[in-house]
Amino acid sequence: MLRKNILAYYGANFLLIIAQSLPHAILTPLLLSKGLSLSEILLVQTFFSFCVLVAEYPSGVLADLMSRKNLFLVSNAFLIASFSFVLFFDSFIFMLLAWGLYGLYSACSSGTIEASLITDIKENKKDLSKFLAKNNQIAYLGMIIGSSLGSFLYLKVHAMLYIVGIFLIMLCALTIIIYFKEKEGDFKSQKSLKLLKEQVKGSLKELKDNPKLKILLVGHLITPVFFMSHFQMWQAYFLKQGVKEQYLFMFYIAFQVISILIHFLKASNYSQKIALSSLVVLLSVSPLLLSNIPYCFIGVYALMVAFFTYMSYCLGYQFSKFVSKNNISSLSSLLSSCVRVVSVLVLSLSSLELRYFSPLTIITMHFALTLIILFFFLYKAKPFDE
Repeated sequence: MLRKNILAYYGANFLLIIAQSLPHAILTPLLLSKGLSLSEILLVQTFFSFCVLVAEYPSGVLADLMSRKNLFLVSNAFLIASFSFVLFFDSFIFMLLAWGLYGLYSACSSGTIEASLITDIKENKKDLSKFLAKNNQIAYLGMIIGSSLGSFLYLKVHAMLYIVGIFLIMLCALTIIIYFKEKEGDFKSQKSLKLLKEQVKGSLKELKDNPKLKILLVGHLITPVFFMSHFQMWQAYFLKQGVKEQYLFMFYIAFQVISILIHFLKASNYSQKIALSSLVVLLSVSPLLLSNIPYCFIGVYALMVAFFTYMSYCLGYQFSKFVSKNNISSLSSLLSSCVRVVSVLVLSLSSLELRYFSPLTIITMHFALTLIILFFFLYKAKPFDE
């Protein structure tokens, strides 16, 4: 049953990632066409992170107490509603609502069927690193297909591309309903407030009593400074560097290809010496992000994406390895909630910074700051020591 569930999850997640990725390469132009300014776009993304922050830990606790499969299906309904708002409405307020629903989707889907599979793999003493790597590779492949298809559809039908996304989400839900089988013991029948409180206390106690998990949580709070700046501003950065709108999808695809290749590396083979050396090199070349020479700024940007993708992969592997079965959803959601706090702060700061600095300057400052913080964290905390 485990193998069948893994294959069902791979297929469903592949469809879901394609749906989510349809607007990724053209999101900034799409929202600009709906009347939003660049600063308002960042505020919309901030509201998304805020909604995830509010809802994620409660949803993670629920995932440890009820059917993770059903919670995953509920999250898909939120995503369909979000896509519908973008499809049928314009203006800043409606986009806030759309991204708020998107945030609820992200919160509810966190720590659901993937957490069930991680638990089953650990119980069966299978290779967890292999599952995580393959899952990430499938996700990045889905992003490449979705962004390419979305870029093509955007030129032809504009926001109507979200119809395709809604159809793919429905296929994803149908795949899980038919093929993903949940064990009866995967969730508890009682859903009282007392049980919820006990679950919260249990997960927080595990975090308190496990120094390794606390260190890994701190590590996860560093990388969002890079990733939120990258995810939300890379299009504005490359447009400012003179890249034409119709070529943005090529950079998006390149980022996903880099990520796929990175996940062929084994997280268990992490080297502290290589990581610290890489940080020093990247920090020394980070000023080239301000250069207008294509080979320079594109090359340095790609190296940054590759390095932080690998670090995020290693941190995620370590966290999944050390967290317990009973609290995996709760602590995964708590981790994500903490990451969202940092994300909200980064997005809010970026929105303010755009009043005074260009996207080039903001990207360079944020990337360099993350490199410095991560260097001292790895050097002092040594999160990958057994």
